[in-house]
Amino acid sequence: MKVGFVGLGLMGLPMAERLIAAGNALFVSSGNQAATEAVRAAGGTVLDNVAAVAREVDVFCSCRVTPAHSQAVFLGDDGVVSHGKAGTICIDFATIDPATSRQIAAELGQAGMPYIDAPVSGGPDGAVAGTLSIIAGGPQHAIDAARPLFDAVGKRVFHLGDSGAGVMAKLCNNMISITTHALVAEAMVLGTKAGLDPRALYEVLYSSSGYSRTLERVVPNHFLTRNFEAAATVETVKKDLECAIDTARALGVRLVVPNSALQCYVETVGLGHADKDIASVILPMEAIAGVKVGPA
Repeated sequence: MKVGFVGLGLMGLPMAERLIAAGNALFVSSGNQAATEAVRAAGGTVLDNVAAVAREVDVFCSCRVTPAHSQAVFLGDDGVVSHGKAGTICIDFATIDPATSRQIAAELGQAGMPYIDAPVSGGPDGAVAGTLSIIAGGPQHAIDAARPLFDAVGKRVFHLGDSGAGVMAKLCNNMISITTHALVAEAMVLGTKAGLDPRALYEVLYSSSGYSRTLERVVPNHFLTRNFEAAATVETVKKDLECAIDTARALGVRLVVPNSALQCYVETVGLGHADKDIASVILPMEAIAGVKVGPA
């Protein structure tokens, strides 16, 4: 299959490499020279821009970050809608808001290009291992046609409904995970300030009703080791919360906890940690409390 891919970041690059390994002819465009060299080394083709990629492929994939990025890739003057051909299947692996997803689907649909919003869950490790969960919204025939590509990068595909349904489900998932990161950080800072050994506190939480996969990820791998190298950046998760909150507002749904968590991430960005891991949400809390949870 001739496949285009843009957005060769922490998630996109390993996904692109897996698509090549599955036997697809992959065409990419990126300003990230290290990423394009990796694609070249794996057997992919690097082109100058999105328009050039769109003209070559039968399936066009994007894995960028924000709603504006997705709009530019698919709907911009140099984007897929202007330079792709009718019948091209468009897949957006980004986590954006449902309204933008439906707008992209409508405009691509007028050009005869089916669109799938297909945000993924599993992080960079899952992208490397090919064990991502793909959470899709879009027409069934497009999902069926794209299934070999989904199988190359993931282990489960969930088809939630029409365009916008995939990103809506992903926002619900991320809303839980992102707010939980902030809550776990607060609990660890509180316990440490009160004189508890943070490793011992973690073991109690791990074995009690406070357990979550977020707790298991962030405390031993980030808080206790002081590792804030990004797997998911603060700026990205802040965007996810904002998409969820904006969508809820449009639907007339009150979100109290995510709004409170958002302020923690806004503060973290303000202190210069936008490009660090989501675990960095603990840094302003530690500064205020005058303690550090790690090193273990």
